[in-house]
Amino acid sequence: MQSDLKYSRPLRALHWLVVLAVLIAVAAIEVLDFFPKGSAGRAALFMLHQTAGLSVLALMVLRLLARVATQAPPPVPGTPLIQLAARLTHGALYALMVGMPLLGLLALAWGGKPIQPFGLDLPLAVAQDKTLAHLAKEVHESGATLVYIAVGLHAAAALWHEFILKDRLLRRMI
Repeated sequence: MQSDLKYSRPLRALHWLVVLAVLIAVAAIEVLDFFPKGSAGRAALFMLHQTAGLSVLALMVLRLLARVATQAPPPVPGTPLIQLAARLTHGALYALMVGMPLLGLLALAWGGKPIQPFGLDLPLAVAQDKTLAHLAKEVHESGATLVYIAVGLHAAAALWHEFILKDRLLRRMI
């Protein structure tokens, strides 16, 4: 069956590394509010969020390059509507996994705030603009909801294929 064909090892590794980095970024930002503003714990969690977010961006760049350089397995047979839904969801995930870290970076840079992945200062040559900083921050924060929806749909579809359709689709990425 076509769905038994696997993605390349680099693509599978990058997929799961992105998942891990996203989980770390989300966990760090969700736990952050339990710490008082100005506390060392809050600062450490925000640095972890930045580090994980920039890791997502770097991993996605590598993933896009690997995706272009390698051939994906053929699509699993399905109705045209299912095929379209799969393509749209994957496209949304790729856009979000690149766009969210970029928006976070821009929100900080335009706001004149430090960008400190891995505890290092990362200067961005961007003029401060509080209006753009606020807009980028709002879109970045609102985009989190879209990430949850797209990831949820993606995971639900993979589980549906594996356990309901039993077409072994999930094994292509394991």
